[in-house]
Amino acid sequence: MTVWDEVRDLIDNGGLDELAARMAGLDAAGRKEVAKELPGHLRSVRLGTDDFERWESRGARRERLRVAGAGSLGGAAAVATWLNRREFAFFSWERPGDTDALMTVISAREPEWQADLVTRLTLRIRDRTSPGVPLALNLLRRTGVTPPEHDPLVLGWLATPPSASRLRRDPLFDTLLPRIFEAQGVGRALREERSTPLRSDSWLGALAMLGGEGRASREMLVNGCVSRFLRGGDAVDLRFFVRLHELLDPTYAEVEARARDYLRLLPAAPGPVAELALRHLRRLDHLDPADVTEALEGVLFRAESGLVRTGLTWLDQTLRRSPERADELAPALASAFGHEAYAVQERATRLAAKHAAHLTPLGAETLRSALDALPPDLRRLLAERVGGEPEPEAEPEVLVPPPLIPPDPVGAFPDPPGTVAELVRAGSSRDWQEAERWLAGFVLLAAEDREALRAALSGSVDRIHELYRRQDWYAPHDWFTAIAAELVTPGADPGPAVREDPEVSEGWTFGNVTTGSGSLGGWEMFLGDFLAGARDQIMRVLAGVGEGGGAAGPGEAYGAARVLRPDRLPGEYDVSAPHRFVLRRCAEVLAALRAGTLPPVLLATPTAATGHLDPAVFLTRLEAVEATGAEPLPADFQQALLRLPATVEPEAVVRAGGLTSEAGRRAARWLAEGPVEVETRVRWTFSENGDLRYTDEHEPPPGARLNPVPRVRAETTGLPFVDELLGEVPSSYGEMHGQCLGWWPAVLPSHRDVVAAGYLPHLLHSWYRPGIQSEDVEALTAGEGPAGEPIALLLAFFLAQRDPDRGVRLVLRMAARGDLPADALGRQLALLTERTWVKLPHAVAGLERAAGQGAHREVWQVIRAALPHVLPGEGERPRSGATELVALGVEVAGRAGARGEITGLAPSSRRSSSGFGRQCRRLHDYLVRS
Repeated sequence: MTVWDEVRDLIDNGGLDELAARMAGLDAAGRKEVAKELPGHLRSVRLGTDDFERWESRGARRERLRVAGAGSLGGAAAVATWLNRREFAFFSWERPGDTDALMTVISAREPEWQADLVTRLTLRIRDRTSPGVPLALNLLRRTGVTPPEHDPLVLGWLATPPSASRLRRDPLFDTLLPRIFEAQGVGRALREERSTPLRSDSWLGALAMLGGEGRASREMLVNGCVSRFLRGGDAVDLRFFVRLHELLDPTYAEVEARARDYLRLLPAAPGPVAELALRHLRRLDHLDPADVTEALEGVLFRAESGLVRTGLTWLDQTLRRSPERADELAPALASAFGHEAYAVQERATRLAAKHAAHLTPLGAETLRSALDALPPDLRRLLAERVGGEPEPEAEPEVLVPPPLIPPDPVGAFPDPPGTVAELVRAGSSRDWQEAERWLAGFVLLAAEDREALRAALSGSVDRIHELYRRQDWYAPHDWFTAIAAELVTPGADPGPAVREDPEVSEGWTFGNVTTGSGSLGGWEMFLGDFLAGARDQIMRVLAGVGEGGGAAGPGEAYGAARVLRPDRLPGEYDVSAPHRFVLRRCAEVLAALRAGTLPPVLLATPTAATGHLDPAVFLTRLEAVEATGAEPLPADFQQALLRLPATVEPEAVVRAGGLTSEAGRRAARWLAEGPVEVETRVRWTFSENGDLRYTDEHEPPPGARLNPVPRVRAETTGLPFVDELLGEVPSSYGEMHGQCLGWWPAVLPSHRDVVAAGYLPHLLHSWYRPGIQSEDVEALTAGEGPAGEPIALLLAFFLAQRDPDRGVRLVLRMAARGDLPADALGRQLALLTERTWVKLPHAVAGLERAAGQGAHREVWQVIRAALPHVLPGEGERPRSGATELVALGVEVAGRAGARGEITGLAPSSRRSSSGFGRQCRRLHDYLVRS
């Protein structure tokens, strides 16, 4: 057996350690023989021969091939290339298991060769997670080679969890530690290191300990932090070094020796760096006066309010000790006048007024020249002390908001297709209007010329057998295809895999499983409970099925007793109620086509683009059906009732009274009584120990995930499909819940708040369910019926987006119609931005745009309703966006002529000098003045 035969057997079937030992013992001739054969063996492995059919199971073989190459190839460059071949690449979650074996075979080579290899391997490291990091670090420690300058190596060294005891013994510590202050990416890699609590297994903890005991040079650590600050970077990149610097707690002498460096950081360093530099500089008792001036000039023009306030305190202390320096520090003080925060401007103005007596005319002129940067009240205050007269305030421009532009009138619904060619074109669209037209056109054309319709649709059912193999049909166009196929080839559908009668003695079928007449046996017992539950659900879906048609018996409430069997209709928990109702209408057309009971016209086809149905057109259709002796389809009839407008002319009620069929009498009662009254509301919930709790009854714990849950309540009508649509929104959903969302407003055009309630489960969880689009909500704004909390929450969501234009458009539409639920919108906007990821500042921007386009009165109502939920409680800080909301309230209250006190705005409860407190006082003063 040759050397290669031995090595090949070890590569294919041996252990890693056994292979490493054999490779380390080879002489030059043996290594040459293996090196010659190894590439060909790799090719055969990669092509799937030599019993290595699945490259997914390559882990152990891959590592043995790497070891064989490292132990046999001649040059260090060849070995480095071999170890980094694409075939040997590791996934991101994999860590090499061959490091020790590679160390064994590499250590058998000459020291110069090892030094060359480790340098090459180090320079091939790309990032801290590269699989070559462990081998390179071990070889550097073993060989004593000075690590080359390579930032990814430093990041790889830092990736190993540290400990003070390990670092004390690490030969690379003294070389690589200084490089952490120079290598790019170190700060970002260690950004999550925390100094409180300080852990011994963190880099901050280990370096603080080693610096304290002298193993790491304290001077090197402090110098490294300061030099890293001077190199620049954002706050995230420098966060680790800021924390390390503060852990080291530089002494007075260390700060004094680096005073010039700290001064250089003040003007442009990120806020946390400038803050620590300012804090340490203020410790120095004998800082040169010129350096103090430079420091204050570098701080007082910055945007960070905290830094500027600290700088103003330092300036005040300096002038109290040395009042003669007032002129020297006047330019720095004047730079704070232009700060965007009123509280900072006020502090700077009062300091200027306090020390104005020590100013010479030149210093006073410096402050006078900066007066224009101050607001009028502060400008007058300072002008009294430094001389000069402020420019008179310009009369505020009277802003006349533009009038609200009413939305365009609702258009008419397009007529159903009048020819078979039009019908085919309508069937290719996924728009709900085109789908309604297709359904109505099919019924009309089937009554007029069924043979022409059959010929036209024959080419659209080529793949019908694929549809027949599916258990449930979720898309309306699946049903359209089946309807067309039934017309072209009657009886071709084998039916769903559930028998019509679950009680037949020979058993029933679900999918491909058939039960026997007795108890389940064998593997069927394993699925017995599942199948029984599935059968129960299907039978609930098919409840009320009659034999051979949908006609109601004498005296029965129409549509409540017998319905056409909805074959392949998804279960009630699998899809939303409006979606299932749309499918049910398709299913009953298919069933009536099979039974030969298709009416001459559908009743529910809308006459308006909103989905509404003109009562006169409805009655004309119903009279036509009644004249032929046919029965309306139950779901179609109930859909027609739901599409009638809220207000009906008396003539239509009288006309309906002349109908004689059961359906006609039911329609007459509906027209006389008017639409069903429905109550909706939104309650916010959270989960606690597995129980669902409401926020209006229980206080949610910190960090609890809050969700809006709609509640719908309506009186029972006796019409099963109507009651289902106006019932409660379920608390659990199937994976297909939320399909056909664009169709929903047209299903309930006079009950838009019910549709909005059904939309809410899809509002904040669109990552795993279909999301609500602004177009869907826009359809609701054109509908009828009360607009309450569900619609208000939808408006709030779109108004509070980063780009609020879509929400603004919705608000303006409803404001122009006069039906904007402003109070509910204000409350839901406050709750939504407090309890979810939606941001209040974005909502304020949207409200401001809406006010500027004529909805100032409605926006004021929204703000007034939101403020009680936005204002902070006693001892609490205002949340982000609260100041801007109150400031906008000041503006729109003036335009709207608003009056009336709001609890919590009174000056006694808002004494803070912050911008928030000032805006609250302004709004309160305006609202209560006579």
